[in-house]
Amino acid sequence: MTKIASEKPRSRPLSPHITVYKVEFSSILSIYHRITGVLLSLVLLLLGLVYKLQTYNIEVFSSFVTYLDHLQSEYPLFVSGSLCFILFAVVFILSFHISNGIRHMVWDSAISTVSKSFVNPSSFIVLGLTLVVFIGLLSTKLL
Repeated sequence: MTKIASEKPRSRPLSPHITVYKVEFSSILSIYHRITGVLLSLVLLLLGLVYKLQTYNIEVFSSFVTYLDHLQSEYPLFVSGSLCFILFAVVFILSFHISNGIRHMVWDSAISTVSKSFVNPSSFIVLGLTLVVFIGLLSTKLL
């Protein structure tokens, strides 16, 4: 059967659109888990680049450290506040990524036995564990 050009296309039902989808708390945490994974990868890449810069080109690295010292003497509150914010952000991101990663490993080990009644409480457990790990890491002498 050939289609005639003047013939109107049949109206077919549209598939559900993203605006009618009900976003759940666990899906938001899953998206943030992916974002934090990318951010932690970028931090690790930056630390690796700093290490390589320090190892191979000590003059450039020492001039960068001298520039940071100068910046610290000019704007002490801004530099120390910025560094503290970056440190807190990285530690919080790491805490969340570890906590949510544990939840995903538990879900993966429980083969098809994760019920919907467990999903939302586990999301709040992840947030609580994130805060506990975050406060624990900040209270250690390591940071």
